[in-house]
Amino acid sequence: MDPVELDPQACLATQVVRHARGAGRATHVGRTWLSVNDPAMPSLQQGWKIHVSARPATLRATLARALPVLLSTTCSFKLTSTTEVLRAMNSPGGNPAAVGKAITVYPPQDAVVAIAQRLAGALAGFAAPRVASDRRVRAGAPVYYRYGPFLPRVQATENGSYELVVVSPSGESFPGAAGPEYRCPPWARDPFEARGDGAGGRRSPLLGGRYRLTSGIARAMRGNVCRAVDTVTGQQVVVKEARAYIGEDGNGDDVRHHLRNERRVLQALDGVAGVPRVVDHFRHGDDEFLVVTSLGSRDLRQDVLEHGAYTSTLADLASQLLALLDAVHARGVVMRDLAPKNVVLDEHGRCGLVDFEIGRLDGVQRFGLTPGYSSPAQWRDEPARPDDDYYALGATLFYAATGLEPVRIDEDPARNVERTLCALAGVHPGGGVVGLIPALLNPDPRERHAAAAAIRAGRHRGTAAPRRSRSPLAEISPDLLDGIIGHTVGECLGYARALMRPAQLPQPANAHLGGAGLGLELLHHTGTPEVSKVVGELAGWVERAAPPHDLPRGLMFGSTGTAIFLSATGLALAGDDLAERWPAQPAGDEPDDYVSGLAGIGTGNLILARLCQDPGCLELAAECAHRLVAGEVRSTAEGLPPDKAGSGVSVASGFAHGLAGVAYFLLAYHATTGDEELEAPLARRYAALAARAPELIAATRTATARPMSASWCQGLAGIGVSLLHAARLLGEDRYLALASDAARACLAMTPRMWVVSQCCGMAGVGELLVDLGAATGDEEFFHGAERVLALMLARCGGPVPAPRFPDHSLTGSSGAWGVGSAGVLTFLRRLRDRGGPRMWMAEWRLP
Repeated sequence: MDPVELDPQACLATQVVRHARGAGRATHVGRTWLSVNDPAMPSLQQGWKIHVSARPATLRATLARALPVLLSTTCSFKLTSTTEVLRAMNSPGGNPAAVGKAITVYPPQDAVVAIAQRLAGALAGFAAPRVASDRRVRAGAPVYYRYGPFLPRVQATENGSYELVVVSPSGESFPGAAGPEYRCPPWARDPFEARGDGAGGRRSPLLGGRYRLTSGIARAMRGNVCRAVDTVTGQQVVVKEARAYIGEDGNGDDVRHHLRNERRVLQALDGVAGVPRVVDHFRHGDDEFLVVTSLGSRDLRQDVLEHGAYTSTLADLASQLLALLDAVHARGVVMRDLAPKNVVLDEHGRCGLVDFEIGRLDGVQRFGLTPGYSSPAQWRDEPARPDDDYYALGATLFYAATGLEPVRIDEDPARNVERTLCALAGVHPGGGVVGLIPALLNPDPRERHAAAAAIRAGRHRGTAAPRRSRSPLAEISPDLLDGIIGHTVGECLGYARALMRPAQLPQPANAHLGGAGLGLELLHHTGTPEVSKVVGELAGWVERAAPPHDLPRGLMFGSTGTAIFLSATGLALAGDDLAERWPAQPAGDEPDDYVSGLAGIGTGNLILARLCQDPGCLELAAECAHRLVAGEVRSTAEGLPPDKAGSGVSVASGFAHGLAGVAYFLLAYHATTGDEELEAPLARRYAALAARAPELIAATRTATARPMSASWCQGLAGIGVSLLHAARLLGEDRYLALASDAARACLAMTPRMWVVSQCCGMAGVGELLVDLGAATGDEEFFHGAERVLALMLARCGGPVPAPRFPDHSLTGSSGAWGVGSAGVLTFLRRLRDRGGPRMWMAEWRLP
């Protein structure tokens, strides 16, 4: 079949539309996809579909060969609307599930093999990225297939978000989204295997015929990194993969060229101690593999996570790393990618440097960087100099000293550095090598060179603080707090509008991640028509987007929290209960915990019973309480990995999944109903929690304590909340003392917390301090909450009065209550108001 003619100078989408309409097909051009629909194609929800892979440089040629096949047979299909879209799909930072998929074909199921074989014949010899989620139809042709959805069919997950699924004839669901490897649903029969077609076969157990893989180090779209044993020498090695045509630029260079550059650089560094030696470099198909010697089993990032930040040994680390950089620079190489992930430690704690893909040698460098660790000049792709590595050394030492990633949410690199140094000031008073970090991060190369010289001369081992400037933590005034609240309300309105826009998958409507949490906090700010309007629209969107029978029942991840938002919004804005179509549902097989299980469902129904005056809600709360007391429920904590000794983290004692949350619900139910049967079980639970708390408080003062030890979900911020309520409702002064000690321990840990959120971060600590200030009238706790806010501002983008609070990605922001700005806004509001009922707890009331 002859190819169609596509003018290289004309718009690709326009030409495809013309050919498709000439063949009687309907078309739709979107921003990402151009869809071509065949009116003769039967409507199918799911089935075997075909993918054609292509490169930006070969997209037109691929379409010229594929269109005659597709337009001469019954099928519908879609293709990338521009070469720029395909380039983004094939970039190393793209979605691994999308790589290469220039064309997706939806064929009749009795014609899958025939169409795929015709496409493979037409495209024989075309080179394109491998589609990892699919099987190849035939070697030598970029045509693949897998079983998946034709039309979106979604299912709510345990955390209340949605995933694509395919459904068996008996109604069982199976993941429908493409993954990192080929998967066939258990009921489906591979049509190519049935005919003896396809290119799937058994792979050799040895990579390159020589290397036996033992474990993975990293999985990435550009290629995986694995540990292996060289079966010829018995040596431990590391194997790096570079997948063909990923990250291809206009010159045809892709990530394989980065791998070749690394080989070239490592060969120039051959014999430098602390740098890997090249063992092998080979191809497997179109992909390439570089094999290097192993320098150790853990990197600096893992070491800090497992053993805590460097304190007394930070100067030694600085000396080792600079000595390695000096040796590298002496060979004419600038590393350009020094970061904790690329500092490897052997069993004796000696450092090595790995990953030289973007290293500069002999005037040649490839673009690349690690956000937060690369100098501003590197973002501009300027010729690298040794002082660029000194900048990375400063950022790496910052991480080692604090356990925090450098701030990287702002578009302005200077502001990111300013905030990073502000965060450093919150952890360390300065002195020694810590005092040199600002100079290493200075935009002036002379300052960086001077700092490196000071380390070489041993001047970093003293305790005196060198003369340096640093950004102090913000002074929290009432005017500043009001301004930040007003700005964050505006940000949250933007997040709400974005959440309601059409999307490929439904957006979550729950309290933790979605519309209910964002909306319920905005309900406290409905003093303006704009906020009231958006909250009302959001309630309508939630009601349409999240039918209760499709959701789990939990408070934070399911229908209980969503019902609270709908009920509260209806009553506050319209005098009508929007949740009347969300009747209390009998608890099913949920576990015991607060975020997903009976403790949270029971608490949520205490709130609903008061809001809606619905006795059915109180009956459901009673069922939850008595099932918990009777032990008729599985424990979430028992199904999670054990706590790491010395970390200060305790899932089993925490509020989200453990004892603190369950005890709080039973206490709240007892306070509401006076049920005497709960008195003894309550006393036992709080006695156990009080016995555990001192050990966890002490653990936060150790080097191995993790930031999550201060969190609401698994740490002392949540345990302290529960103990504070017990002190108030049970009249136990010792519980108040423990809650106060827990809050002080959390405040001491806050400078090392890497997220600002309610669930896992600083806002959860701030909430406990506000609770204690309101309960005791002690200004110590309100001042502590203000310090928490100052530390949060040191992790933000934007100017101090208009901050951009990072979500858990640290590079972006969101409106989620549990992990984003809505939960931060709750803390800010309660700090301004010096207390008030806490969100998602039984005491909460309509604002």
